[in-house]
Formats: sequence, structure tokens, C-alpha cells
Amino acid sequence: MASLPNPLPVVLCGRRAEVGKPVAELLLPEYEVVHFITTNEACLSDIPRLLSGQKPQSADESGVGTQNYSKTARAVIFGRGYDITEVEQFRKASDGSNVHPVAWITGDPNRKPGPNDPPPGPGYAQFAAEQVKGKLNKWRDEGATKDGIILW
Repeated sequence: MASLPNPLPVVLCGRRAEVGKPVAELLLPEYEVVHFITTNEACLSDIPRLLSGQKPQSADESGVGTQNYSKTARAVIFGRGYDITEVEQFRKASDGSNVHPVAWITGDPNRKPGPNDPPPGPGYAQFAAEQVKGKLNKWRDEGATKDGIILW
């Protein structure tokens, strides 16, 4: 098994930078958010580029991502603002672009808040980061050789 970079470069997709920033910080030191994406259009254009080792087309002006594109992203993490069908669409649009197997980490649709639910409150970033880190750790521990969607 080839050794994995440490920290492992990941892409974080979320609707709100004020949630993404603490999540990105809490994923350290094992996982480095190299790019933060907030729109479906940017997911479609930038994820394939980031998985193939290229720089994204859209600038990350959120202050969330490190913009360290020296290593290829190995995981794409989605906040609960993204629907599973959107994640599947982004993954399909990225088919063939990844250099390495990719973990697509997304919220379990059975645990997704409804459209009338309030925005995430205090403690959400810690909860989300803990859940995502657990899934990524398991994927890494299993060799990081599976390419697929993992629910958190």
C-alpha cells in the first residue's frame, strides 16, 4: 500500500463559510481542506480539476481552504446542505478525473434537516467534523483504496 500524504488533502463543500471554517479547522491535523466550494456550479467545474491534480477554475475567497494545490485531493466532503442526488451528480461529472481512489463523504439523507428547520446551531461544526473525521479515519485505516460515497 502506498503511503498517504499527511495531512490528507480534501475538498470541503458547504453552503456557508461560517460553518465550513470551523469544520476545516477541526479536521486538522489529519485532513487539510485545500479548497472550499459553496455552489453546485463550482462543484461541477472544480471537483474534477482538484481530483486530477489541477488548480480549480473558481477562486476560494472564503478563507476556509488553504489553497495548497501541491497534492491531489483524496476526499470530497459535503455538508448537509447538499442532497445525495447532487453528490451523485458531482461524482458522475468527475468520473475518470481522479488520480487516486476518492472518498465522497456526504450526509445521510435519513438524517438530513428539512427545508423549514433552523440553520445549524452551536456545536454543529464540532459534531460534523467529528462524524466526518471518523468516516475518513475508517477509510484510511482500510487502505484508502475504495472509491465511493460514504454517509455520515
